[in-house]
Amino acid sequence: MTEYDSYREKIERRHDKALVEVMKDLYIKDNLGPSVGAKQLGMPRQAFVHFVQEYGLKQLKFGDYKKKVMILSKRQMAR
Repeated sequence: MTEYDSYREKIERRHDKALVEVMKDLYIKDNLGPSVGAKQLGMPRQAFVHFVQEYGLKQLKFGDYKKKVMILSKRQMAR
């Protein structure tokens, strides 16, 4: 068992749901960064970043942002 697996199990037991759901709530819904999110979960920042990358949460969080920026820039160019 890797160190990451032990963090996963610990957090899933504590929150009674899958780690990916806990991470989505903190990283996307609550808009917390890796340092604050890791502190709330009781894990190192490196582990938090690992799970963000493993679950592809960065793309989920910033995918909509990129679309909004593109739409806004197109509107400004149309003016």
